Amino acid sequence: MRIGRTLGFLVLALLGAGLVWLAAGSLHAARRERAAESAWVASFGPLGDLTSRFPARPTNETARVLEQSVRSVGIELRPREEQPEEDEPGRPKKTEWDEVRAPLEEWADVQAAKDEGLPEPPPAVVASFLAAHAPALDAIEKTLLAGPGPEWVLDLTKLYASPMPNLSGHMQLARVLVGRAEARAAAKDARADESLRAAFALTGSLRGRPELPSQLVSFAATRLELAAARRIPVDAAAWRERLKALDPRAGMLAAWKRQAWVQHEAAKRRREGRLHAGPLAGRAAALLGSWRDRVESAAYLDAWRATIEAAAKSPVEDAETKGLTEVFRAALLRSGERAVPAAAIPNVIGSWRRANVLALEMRRTDEALAARTP
Repeated sequence: MRIGRTLGFLVLALLGAGLVWLAAGSLHAARRERAAESAWVASFGPLGDLTSRFPARPTNETARVLEQSVRSVGIELRPREEQPEEDEPGRPKKTEWDEVRAPLEEWADVQAAKDEGLPEPPPAVVASFLAAHAPALDAIEKTLLAGPGPEWVLDLTKLYASPMPNLSGHMQLARVLVGRAEARAAAKDARADESLRAAFALTGSLRGRPELPSQLVSFAATRLELAAARRIPVDAAAWRERLKALDPRAGMLAAWKRQAWVQHEAAKRRREGRLHAGPLAGRAAALLGSWRDRVESAAYLDAWRATIEAAAKSPVEDAETKGLTEVFRAALLRSGERAVPAAAIPNVIGSWRRANVLALEMRRTDEALAARTP
């Protein structure tokens, strides 16, 4: 009898200790999560503020018109999930664009790398392509210049499943329009500025988005556009005004904030899903695992916050801001992470350098255009 009572008391004691441990762990994880979220709010405002700044929207009519027009050139602008499995019979064969794409991009990039002087005439295959598709390119430019600007579907609440524009198609079309501006300038055609403004308007649809890939592609396209603006005849005063609206560093910081929010929110939704689905035993295991998940999620939120603040204070220079990686890693270590593998650190150095390089290109372009302005 005594042995039975002793065992009973032992079981009760173990259960009590387990409940205390469970409650203490839950409280610690909750406090850690609230502390990280409060620190973020103090620095940047509410975590979900991006969904207000970038509300969900459908693809607008301008974008739909462009998608149709651009397909006649051989470029696809529709997002991948909207493309049919088989192309429609009326669309030109992709091989037509494939044949000219490499020489056009190579020629356009070479012209963009020049410091001064008008562009050289395009290769025969590029000139032939631009001439053959002149009516379609005229329509594309007219759509972009008339406005409103194109907008593709956006919905940040879908987190990692958020819809994205066809970034490859955007870059291809931007190169075609910049190439056309270069070719027109080489021929001393006054419409070169129109083609360049159309390219700039197209890229504007990406500059206004908060996804990291959209920002990076917009940086690449904008650098091509600014390189052309420095050398071909354009309305210098009007282009200087356009430059004032650009802020690549702010665009990259917004993309990082979106990354941080998506990572934190996705972790929350996964935890809630595990805790409210499946058998009781599975939910109990999920409850135990949720402590670590919440602490880790809070650690990454702190790391993103510290990195964003450090980047915002860093100088504009064409150099790798290596300290950003250390800031991210140090924040994780302060949060209790014992070992931080390299794969756990996002490539903040590369993306931040691209933002800085574009900011320097803007300065250089503004100085070149200022020299032309009466």
